[in-house]
Amino acid sequence: MRTWTVGDFKISEIHELPAELGLFDGLIPEAPREVVQTIDWMSPDYANEAGQILADLHCYVVDTGDQKILVDAGCGNGKSYPTQPVWSNLDTAFLERLSEAGYERDDIDLILLTHVHLDHVGWCAVQDETGAWVPTFPNARLVVVDAEWQRHLDLMLPDGGDAIAESATGADDGEVDVIARAFYADAETFSNQAKLVQKESLQPVVDAGLLELVPSGAEVAPGVRYESTPGHTSAHHSVRLESGGEQAFITGDFIHHPMQIARPEWSSAGDFDPEMSGRTRRAFFEASAGTDLLVLGTHFTGSGAGYIVEDGDNYRLVQERPA
Repeated sequence: MRTWTVGDFKISEIHELPAELGLFDGLIPEAPREVVQTIDWMSPDYANEAGQILADLHCYVVDTGDQKILVDAGCGNGKSYPTQPVWSNLDTAFLERLSEAGYERDDIDLILLTHVHLDHVGWCAVQDETGAWVPTFPNARLVVVDAEWQRHLDLMLPDGGDAIAESATGADDGEVDVIARAFYADAETFSNQAKLVQKESLQPVVDAGLLELVPSGAEVAPGVRYESTPGHTSAHHSVRLESGGEQAFITGDFIHHPMQIARPEWSSAGDFDPEMSGRTRRAFFEASAGTDLLVLGTHFTGSGAGYIVEDGDNYRLVQERPA
């Protein structure tokens, strides 16, 4: 388990599961294996020698001393994911690892979602002994930016999947595996998946009166605020942390993989607006390069975090804090 200290905040990474090798092949269409191999700092932490992407799924607990905040909520156990069946009906030890980190289900005060995609919301609800879906964290308010919540609700409408299905970028069929293929599903499939996510992960929290919608840029706790990072979804938001003169940034999926630090314009196959996604990353890197901002990647392997520095016309992730 990896932990970081940012001022008075303690950040713990709670691992859910690794991405199977090859699962993310084709996720970033501009980056076939032979191209990934040309980026010298990708291996061994973020890609293997063959140029295959390494990734995993994890969440973060931000312990401010006053509140315990879970940022994103993974895939969850026992869920129905027809668009990504590899993550359906999981049975992971996520809650046990949360306990090993020192946090029980009743301890979590807030859940912050960077966006409403199935691999970021699953642990919002679990099945009880009767098979009913109930909030996993009964004392936690689920906090979502209002525009992102509305985007998810719109997706469940009869024609709601159209914009998502039409926005997917093209890719070479020679190297597109199951995760990337999910982003080329038809509109009806997208809408049906959103309805299942609502039923199995989100509606139990809504029914319990625990949902809280906030505006873009909202400070949800002292030193913890949402920051707009659109492109992956139209209203994607990352989480900025500030304490004791130090700062950190939890990415969500506006940076899926560190190769997007090396090449900011390389967008993921499932980005709602690939061009916007690239602009968002480059602007963020321009503002962050050479600073003491600790960047924590929601799907990063290796060290899992680091600092942005300039690397020619682009950027790289390093472990040593810039002077």
